[in-house]
Amino acid sequence: MLADMLSTLREAPSINGTIVVSPSEEVLKFAMAMGAEAIKDPGFELNQAFKFAISQAVSKGATSVLLMPSDLAFLKTYDIENMISMATSDREVVIAPSKDNGTNALLLRPPDIIELRFGGESFPLHLEEARRAGVVPRIYRSFTVATDIDEPADLFKIENYIFGSSTRKLLRSLKQSG
Repeated sequence: MLADMLSTLREAPSINGTIVVSPSEEVLKFAMAMGAEAIKDPGFELNQAFKFAISQAVSKGATSVLLMPSDLAFLKTYDIENMISMATSDREVVIAPSKDNGTNALLLRPPDIIELRFGGESFPLHLEEARRAGVVPRIYRSFTVATDIDEPADLFKIENYIFGSSTRKLLRSLKQSG
C-alpha cells in the first residue's frame, strides 16, 4: 500500500515533497527508494508522529501540509489535487473523513493552524478544531479516500476495485500461494 500511495503522491503535480515517518528501518529504506524523505519515528503515537513530520516540512519551507495514513489503498492523484484546490486562502483546513468517522486526509494551511486529533472518530474533533481556529472547514468526501484498510474485509475491496496496483498484486500472489 505504501508503494501505491507514494507513487500516487509522486504523480500529483501539486505535491512538492513527501515525508514518511516510521519506526521501521525497512519502511524508511523503502520510502527513500521511492523518492520520499524518510524520518525515524522514535516511538511517537500517531498525532506526535504527524506533528514531527509537520515540523520537518516547515523547516524546509512548507506553508501547507497534507497528512495521510499509509493505508489508503484507493487513493488517486485527483483526490490529492482536489483537496489542494479546495484550499483557496491563507488559512484553510480541508478534511477527508474515513468510512468510520475518522480522518483519512487533513490539509492544513498554515501547517500549525489546528491541534491534531487523529485516532478513533477524529473527523468531528478536527471539525471542532478548525472552528476553534476561526476557520470554516472544507470537507472532501470521496470513496477512494474514505476507504482505508483496517480490517480483513477491506482487503476484498482491493481485489474487486483496484487493478494494476502493487497491493492487489501482492494479495493475488498470497491467495495463489495459500
